[in-house]
This record gives sequence, structure tokens and C-alpha cells, in this order.
Amino acid sequence: MNLINHFFLYTGFILVFINTLLYLIGYKQNKKAVAYKYFTLYLLISCIILFTSYIVARIYKNNLYVSHIYFIGQFLLLSLFYHSLFKKTQKKYIIFFIIIVCLMLGIQYILRPDLFFRFNLFEIFITSLPLIIYAIMHLYNSLSQNNDYLIINAGVLIYISSSTLIFILGNYLSDLDMTEAVRNIYLINRILYVVYLTLILIQWQTSFRRIKNR
Repeated sequence: MNLINHFFLYTGFILVFINTLLYLIGYKQNKKAVAYKYFTLYLLISCIILFTSYIVARIYKNNLYVSHIYFIGQFLLLSLFYHSLFKKTQKKYIIFFIIIVCLMLGIQYILRPDLFFRFNLFEIFITSLPLIIYAIMHLYNSLSQNNDYLIINAGVLIYISSSTLIFILGNYLSDLDMTEAVRNIYLINRILYVVYLTLILIQWQTSFRRIKNR
């Protein structure tokens, strides 16, 4: 089990690095596409945070505070990504979610600053739920018009919704002191993350590599 766990961990590292590199390479050809810019920035920040988190864990063991930067950064950048894709009437919902989420998290961390160094399940839920809603809305939009980034959108919907349930279940199992079950649950999360990164790579191959080779 340990070998499988490490396999998907390092596969995730490799894929996030490759995806970041490829989308950065295609940046010049797609610099006028606002959605592409936000998603490339999301990949770059995710790559930096992922490797930083790994290094911090190896040196200091406790890297939970890095996860807060990841979840909040993911929420903000993917919100901007979907904002650039949505219809004018739908954009206001994203602005609403950004304001509400930032206010609620700001109040929580002011009242409980100790949570910055702990696992914050509320933060994971409140930053993930809007992204799931965005993905469903984008899928709905695709029924009536041609929409880009459908493969990425499928990845967001599958991974974010599944990982949110996994974190909730993992936290519950931790309270029950079911260590082996928790390890298995988080292994599934790593597998899903690899699937998500693979879909991002497929999106680049099908949508942006052709532009690069023209």
C-alpha cells in the first residue's frame, strides 16, 4: 500500500509540473484568452504550493498552514477562470460567492487564529462548494452553446466534489481513530488528483497544442 501511495504522490508531482510547463509554453499563443491566463496562473500557483508543501512536510512535519493557501488560492483563481467563461448575467453569482467566502473565512480566522495551523474542514467545504456549482453551471451552458474547457470542467467537477467528500469522511474517520481507513481514503484522493491532472493534460493536447503548431 505504501508503494502505491508513493506512486500516485510522485505521479501527481510529475503531472502538475508537466501541465504547468505546457500551459506556460502555450501562453504566448493564447495570451488574449482571459480564461487561459487564469487557469495557467492556477496551475503555476498549484505547482509551487505542492512542492513547497512537500518540502515543508519533510523538514518541519506540520505543513497544514500551506494547505490554507492552496484552498483559498484555488477558490479565487478558479472563480476568476469561470468568471471569464460565464455569461454576463451569471458573473454576478461568482462575485457574490467570492465576497461571502472571503468574509466568512476572514471572520473565522480573526476569531480563531489557531486554525491557521490546523486542519480546517469548514474552509475546504466553503471554498469547494462554489467551484462545484460553477462546474455544473458551465456544463449546463455547454448544452446551448459551444463552450471551451469542457474536459477541464469535467475534471474540476469530478475531483473537487469527490475530494470534498473524502476530506469530510477522512476527518470523521480520524475522530474514530481508524488510521488504516483514513490512509485508504486519502489514497483515493491522490488517485483522483492524478485523474484530474490527466484531464488537464488531455485538454491541452486537444485544444491548445494545435494552436501552438500552426
